[in-house]
Parts: sequence; C-alpha cells; structure tokens
Amino acid sequence: MEEKRVCQTCGHFRQHYVKWWDDSYHMCGSGHCVYPRRKPRYNEAKACQHYIKKETAG
Repeated sequence: MEEKRVCQTCGHFRQHYVKWWDDSYHMCGSGHCVYPRRKPRYNEAKACQHYIKKETAG
C-alpha cells in the first residue's frame, strides 16, 4: 500500500487541536510545518519537497 504524501503524514507537521466545553480536545483540519520555517498547513495538503515520513510509535 502506497503512503499518501500529505502534510499530515510528514514528520515536520504539528497538528492543531480545539478544546471543547467538556475539556476534551479534538483535531482541527489544520496545523503548521516547522521546517525550514514555521508556516500554516492543512492536513490533506500536498506535501512539499521537505517531506519526511512521520515515525510511528510501536
């Protein structure tokens, strides 16, 4: 199975969350990239040339 090369699967991507009234957190449809500089990104946006596969625990 081929991995989707989108911002959400990149190791430089940091997910944004929203805190709801019941003190639970839910993922937004966006986040930001930290390499080579901080910039806003959407989860499903096509990854840039700096893409690296996000390491998963386990």
